[in-house]
Amino acid sequence: MRFEEITKDTEIRASVRHKNYTISKVKDFPEQNDKIFAIITDGREISVVAESDLDLDCISQETQLKIISFDTKLPFDLIGFLAYITKLLADQDISIFALSAFSTDHIFMKEKYLKRAVEVLEENGVIIDVE
Repeated sequence: MRFEEITKDTEIRASVRHKNYTISKVKDFPEQNDKIFAIITDGREISVVAESDLDLDCISQETQLKIISFDTKLPFDLIGFLAYITKLLADQDISIFALSAFSTDHIFMKEKYLKRAVEVLEENGVIIDVE
């Protein structure tokens, strides 16, 4: 299914989390903690997305990040959703880091871009709630 087809009948909803997040490259897997949003490993490095106040043994990190989570359950075979969203933001010079769970997509951006990102998404029909 292409993205254009689903938007005819489906509201695209998203939410902004009020917490600040950090993406860190770490040496070892951290202990499970409710402040950890995600742990990603590709066999070469371990990345941790966590609330900024979690103390991790970091090799390097990006701080002051905000998350917009797309809350609409989208079909797994949907084509073009993230391409559409990332193009809207790229056209405004907003850099993002995208992360997908099984049925939810998340985009991370520097806090300084959040207000404009929300405006752009709302102008393009995304309904956004701020937690």
